[in-house]
Amino acid sequence: MSGVRELREKIDVPDEIKQAGLDGSLVLFVGAGVSMLLGLPSWHGLAASVLEELRTNKYLNYSEIEQLKNLDPKKQLSIAFLIAKQNKYRIETEKYLNKKNRNSAVYEHLNKIGSSCVTTNYDEFLEPKFVNKKDGSKTAPKANRVFDRERMYAKLLNEPGSVVHLHGCIQNADSMVITTKDYLEHYDSEKVQSFLGELFEKKTVLFLGYGLAEAEILETILRRGRVKGEKERKRFAIQGFFRSELPLYEKLSEYYENSFGVHLLGFIRDFENYDGLEEIIRSWADQIEIREPPLVEDLNFMNEVLGDEWT
Repeated sequence: MSGVRELREKIDVPDEIKQAGLDGSLVLFVGAGVSMLLGLPSWHGLAASVLEELRTNKYLNYSEIEQLKNLDPKKQLSIAFLIAKQNKYRIETEKYLNKKNRNSAVYEHLNKIGSSCVTTNYDEFLEPKFVNKKDGSKTAPKANRVFDRERMYAKLLNEPGSVVHLHGCIQNADSMVITTKDYLEHYDSEKVQSFLGELFEKKTVLFLGYGLAEAEILETILRRGRVKGEKERKRFAIQGFFRSELPLYEKLSEYYENSFGVHLLGFIRDFENYDGLEEIIRSWADQIEIREPPLVEDLNFMNEVLGDEWT
């Protein structure tokens, strides 16, 4: 158990992450737990809203919804979209994902870091602002946002300020990966697997907003990225736990480290719950400096893009 960090209210930035920022190799991987700090729905919340919309339009009744609640949210959404399709009804999922219902500065702090980002969130609150401290230049006001999997080139990871929406984006509802069928097709894609493989092989990755409820998504991403446990510390995940969950935290730490080389950094939820994540991100944003990667690495990624285009 010596390799497991103790649970803390405040977490120091690992030296590997600071160095990755300076090397231009840090990528933030952002999940639903971050957007939930703004009051956006969890997977369970989204499924509940969609099912209620179908009930309101008389495509489901209370009894049917109660039975569907026993399924995981991905299955609930899959069934909901099947029912909608059969009735030629369009579920506007995006309307549940673009409205802030809580005051939180979490994205202001996150965007201040300025690194390239990958996210499984559909919303567009992630807009990293990269500032080149050498010449004072900044990224464009709007993020370079990519959600078409055919355009998910690893070269984007070398562009501070870019955002890759792994599961699509509300900007284009057709791009959103929601149902079980969507997930299976998406992660069977060689393009997606290649992108994730390049990400985990060449970059240092910090997962944010992937708690126990998102464990299945996180593991799918790691497996499809062909990630295995390794000695080099290149993958980190900040997760919240109650003090009473210390044994669980210790076992999960060993599991993720041995299976995927992911180092869990646990913070205590007892007093601020998940809001503690916002304070950690605020603190880290002041300590992480992002620089552009060296030219030789950029050329390597360019060769990868050209290779894809000519095959």
